[in-house]
Amino acid sequence: MKKPGNVVPGTSFLGIDIGTSFIKTGLLDLAGLRVAGISRMAFPEPLRGLPPLYREYDPIEIVEVARRLVARAPRVGGIVFCGQMHGLVLAGRQGQPLSNYIAWSDQRATSCFDQAASLVGLQARHELGNELRPSLPVCFLYWISRNGGLPEGAIPCSLADFVVANLCRTTTPVEPTQAAALGALNLATGDWHWPLIERLGLSRLAWPPVQPAGSIAGEFDGVPCYAPAGDHQCALAGVLLGEDELSINISTGSQVAAIAPRFEPAAHQTRPYFDGRFLRTVTHIPAGRALNALVALLTELGGCGDPWAYLEGAAAQAGNTDLRADIAFFAGACGERGSLENLHEGNLSAGHVFRAALESMARNYQDCAARIAGIEPWRRIVFSGGLALRSPLLRRLILERFDLPHRLAPSSEDTLYGLLILALVSSGRCPGVRAATYAISQSHRGT
Repeated sequence: MKKPGNVVPGTSFLGIDIGTSFIKTGLLDLAGLRVAGISRMAFPEPLRGLPPLYREYDPIEIVEVARRLVARAPRVGGIVFCGQMHGLVLAGRQGQPLSNYIAWSDQRATSCFDQAASLVGLQARHELGNELRPSLPVCFLYWISRNGGLPEGAIPCSLADFVVANLCRTTTPVEPTQAAALGALNLATGDWHWPLIERLGLSRLAWPPVQPAGSIAGEFDGVPCYAPAGDHQCALAGVLLGEDELSINISTGSQVAAIAPRFEPAAHQTRPYFDGRFLRTVTHIPAGRALNALVALLTELGGCGDPWAYLEGAAAQAGNTDLRADIAFFAGACGERGSLENLHEGNLSAGHVFRAALESMARNYQDCAARIAGIEPWRRIVFSGGLALRSPLLRRLILERFDLPHRLAPSSEDTLYGLLILALVSSGRCPGVRAATYAISQSHRGT
């Protein structure tokens, strides 16, 4: 890391977000409650020549990108991390890789998923938060064990935990939001689901200790590094989500989420949050990826300049449409087959089709929000994500289905602002995420 210059290490942390497309850093001003000096580098390319269902990366290449970004940064008082969830690296005692990074998009475990699911059982599924699917690390591990490749004593790590272990040259604890993303955390106890681990034949692994947010993982060049959080939870902290608000995040992917004070087994997904709280959530809702496929179809012949601006304008001009769309073009929370229905001469236009797609999204959010509704009603909707922030029409169509006020996320850099909140906790300036969220909310209210 560089010498401090005009930065006071005690009042600044460095935040590192190990994302899917980019690894980025931000200088976190703990006194001014703001993020500055954002840098980013592209996430490395996947390894080539692998079987069709595999998605692997060189983990050391990822570490080196993070190391270069840290080297550019000024000297700070601490480093906080968040990262993409549901990926896996097997590591040794000094952080050395014993496998490639297997990404969340890997589908190799599909072939043995039914058998793994039968060993898990319904009660354990609820205790895991109803997240079980072939793309979870616990399923990768079961596949690896069945194929004879599970090293004795290997440590299962999220990608962010692996990066920290290599920067600090040590073994690290795992924070609950990342532990749950590995797919073997018992949300009822806050520890690993040891009976499930035994049933799946994974007890020969060295599962790391689970410790709360703000736990020190090690030191890099004398600077304390803290256990990484999951990027989903970090982003929700960064939009300053309150306990009486419904989050609707719309980007390439999409989720709805709300904070719950305690863990209660339910049919919806449940994830750990901060301060001992949990998230009721539905993920993998069709959004930007599905719309991109539709935009590509509607603009295949070209000639409309900026296709997004053209199509949103055409959708607004179309007004109400009787064309009905289902944009579940990819497998997710709303199905795996899309459709366009009730086409006729009067609505067979790009504007009507795109309008129907946006209305389909609004219906999905209403339906998915109903799945996670608790006893306490929401006071407000919080919109975040690039697509939600840039599309007033989409927001209006959603709000027509909710009798609620709304606000926009205070910044498009939601994960970095979430890391600012975690830095306030890790530094001891705030006793928890709830208090840090309030402090930043008050700061924004005064600007």
